Amino acid sequence: MASQEERSAGGPLVTVITATYNSSATLALTLQSLLNQDFSDFEAWVVGDHCTDDSEAVVAALGDRRLNWANLPQNSASQSAPNNEGLRRARGRYVAYLGHDDLWFPWHLSALVQHIQQSQADLVHSLCLLVGPGGVQNAIGPPRNGASYDLHFTPPSSWLHSRELTDQIGFWKNPETISWGIDYDYTMRAHYAGKRLEFVPTLGVLKFPSLLWRAYDRTGAPPQLPYWQAIQADPQQLVRRVLLELAIADCRAAAPMQRKPLTIALADLREDFRTAREALIRPLFDLYGRDRWPLTTILRRRFRAQRQNLRRSRGLPPLP
Repeated sequence: MASQEERSAGGPLVTVITATYNSSATLALTLQSLLNQDFSDFEAWVVGDHCTDDSEAVVAALGDRRLNWANLPQNSASQSAPNNEGLRRARGRYVAYLGHDDLWFPWHLSALVQHIQQSQADLVHSLCLLVGPGGVQNAIGPPRNGASYDLHFTPPSSWLHSRELTDQIGFWKNPETISWGIDYDYTMRAHYAGKRLEFVPTLGVLKFPSLLWRAYDRTGAPPQLPYWQAIQADPQQLVRRVLLELAIADCRAAAPMQRKPLTIALADLREDFRTAREALIRPLFDLYGRDRWPLTTILRRRFRAQRQNLRRSRGLPPLP
């Protein structure tokens, strides 16, 4: 692990970590969006989760000395191990994450760096839009009014945090040891450790969830390509377009209705019931203790089953 002295003596300001697994076509576009940043004081560690495709050649072909490649000797079936390897190698004062199928707008890093330096927050994040086959599906930004980060998920591709945050709360956890997402776990631990997490009001990320695209079964040009071309041509115009798509999607999902069709009313009722059930059960689990038997065993088995289903939906082989 890079020491504090190494991180402060001539190292880059930011280390960008990209965990990847056999997705070289999307990785090439993702890394181009990194090299297209208007902020240049960074190093990047692209860490393969035992990649067996041409990902290493893709990184080398970009010909930028700031890009570094490492490949794990065994597949871990999670971004946790690659992220931790990147953290061990990181020399930057700050750490950002960029998913291997996501795209950054050119101002993403500069906006986050400016905010974290001015605010002295421990972790900051930008607005992230989720893009599916039908266009923009949703947005993830700050918590709802009255909520905090212990109940709020933000995609890692939207984060920037101080390197000291990892020194203080630890590395990414093995998903086999917890019963919720490893990315949610990281920000939740930061919140409970009393760290400051803040939202930066700028659109920085287009996320292409592999579940929506069944990414590992796809052939042909990656769906990120037209968006990357639009970023190159006129990023501000793309911002206007995707925000309009988001507004339209939001209207379709949440427009007030004086008289609802029965199918919509029943769907809303099921969602409200599910949300209320989770809001009730969560504090009961916390009160009992999620790390106490038999609850911890039940929750981990349930989470592993969910991970298996997600891998199947993405076109990945099952967990060992």
